[in-house]
Amino acid sequence: MKAARHFDYRIGRRIGFLDGVPGFWWSVNGKLFPDVPMYMVHRGDIVRMTISNTSGDVHPMHLHGHHAVVLSRDGVAASGSPWWFDSLNVGDGETYEIAFVADNPGIWADHCHNLDHAADGLLAHLAYVGVGTAYRVGGDAGNSPE
Repeated sequence: MKAARHFDYRIGRRIGFLDGVPGFWWSVNGKLFPDVPMYMVHRGDIVRMTISNTSGDVHPMHLHGHHAVVLSRDGVAASGSPWWFDSLNVGDGETYEIAFVADNPGIWADHCHNLDHAADGLLAHLAYVGVGTAYRVGGDAGNSPE
């Protein structure tokens, strides 16, 4: 099957500001959170994502709301039994090609499961076209961020 969407998730580090604080922060595609554009999908899309890590650290990357299959690691096609996951340890210098079906509408976090890294900006969102949220920062939506 041919993928309807292909996204890059390049993990790195850069100098910048996170919540107004200067530092050397984790980045996604060279951007600092919250300036990382959302990955936008339609329900039913087959999505391919290339996850590469040049950050100098290992990251257990977690995909909320979906299960993915590893297609390749460092350019070598996966073989044998399918490698399904929702969390994938991506070592420094490694690149994974993964795929999943966009079959769970919502706005989902894709982040490093070393939560200190996520809090320091190693976070992106996957959203479905036409799906919104009632949550507003500082608003009365009946929920709150962690």
